[in-house]
Amino acid sequence: MTQQYPAEEQDIEASRPHPVVYTIPGMEQAVIQANQTYKTVEDVHLKLDVYYPANYQKQALLPAVILIHGDGPKDFLKNIKDDDQYTSWGKLIAASGLIAVVANHRSTEVLTNVVGVSNDVDDLITYIREHHKRLHINANRLGIWTCSAGTPFALRAAFHETPAFIRAIVCYYSFVELKAYYQGLYGKVDATLDTTIPEFTEEDFDEFSGRDLLLRRTRDSAPLFIARAGLDYPELNAALDLFIGEALAQNVALTIMNHPSGQHAFDIMDADARTEEIIEATLEFLQTHLLQ
Repeated sequence: MTQQYPAEEQDIEASRPHPVVYTIPGMEQAVIQANQTYKTVEDVHLKLDVYYPANYQKQALLPAVILIHGDGPKDFLKNIKDDDQYTSWGKLIAASGLIAVVANHRSTEVLTNVVGVSNDVDDLITYIREHHKRLHINANRLGIWTCSAGTPFALRAAFHETPAFIRAIVCYYSFVELKAYYQGLYGKVDATLDTTIPEFTEEDFDEFSGRDLLLRRTRDSAPLFIARAGLDYPELNAALDLFIGEALAQNVALTIMNHPSGQHAFDIMDADARTEEIIEATLEFLQTHLLQ
């Protein structure tokens, strides 16, 4: 039987993304190099798009922000980089004077393909660094923007061995713990249903745990920006709040912006002043830590 996403996951990631509810001058003039294959696996070509500032002459290598999207069914994620949410974020970042890399990774397939997605994210970063000159990217000044259930994989890439080339990390409405995502997917599944539930050890969960990765890091991590949605999923915010507490206890360079009335995906769902304030601050954060 083909495994289906539980109802809660459909709520979390199912609707096609809308554009970001914030614009800045010059974003529609971004120069885009599209559909470069960074990896082929199981006959699937995983592709990336690179967004450049409109006036960029490519004489110098610019810092870049790598966007790590959330999770969902395979068909939903197949061309997720082309959806309005990610194309608009790419344009916003490019108009802010940085390069944006927007890529597809595979689905976790309701957490049966966690290792595959982790490998995709690692391979994406490796590809960008190995081809940085052709892409006109400064390989030593990279940022990560991630959201939702893409966050455990992005944080693992950013915190494991704390690579010095990661200079900024942005997390929007994020499952910072794989265990919290697991609970969100399977905590309310009726045991009588014909649904195969994947099994994880505590060591497996720790490998994709923001708190555990912070505890095991070998050097100071990059500055971290967290955008929290007050009306988000309970499992998500409970884990996020614990992660924030651990980051503060470890004196991490941390910026937190809470949207009290914001829902999951507030950057595309809630067109209000607080959303605009958070997005504007996000772009300033990336400029500060990557350009200066």
